[in-house]
Amino acid sequence: MFYTVLEIQQSVGGNPACIPLIYDNYDAALAQFFTICAAAAQSALPYHSAHILRSDGIIIKGEIFDRRGQEV
Repeated sequence: MFYTVLEIQQSVGGNPACIPLIYDNYDAALAQFFTICAAAAQSALPYHSAHILRSDGIIIKGEIFDRRGQEV
């Protein structure tokens, strides 16, 4: 089994982007997930999220930092 860590961002101008990273080891994927969450918690981006997707297509962890419509 492998794990894809997805980092999804939306810029201040509204442009979305997705950065996928693939790991063979769950612990490495989890570490990357929390690294993204740590950055996103302090990010000035309106939308920033992290997700772990298993190779069978199931999302097993996710965190969303959605500041759209809020002052940052």
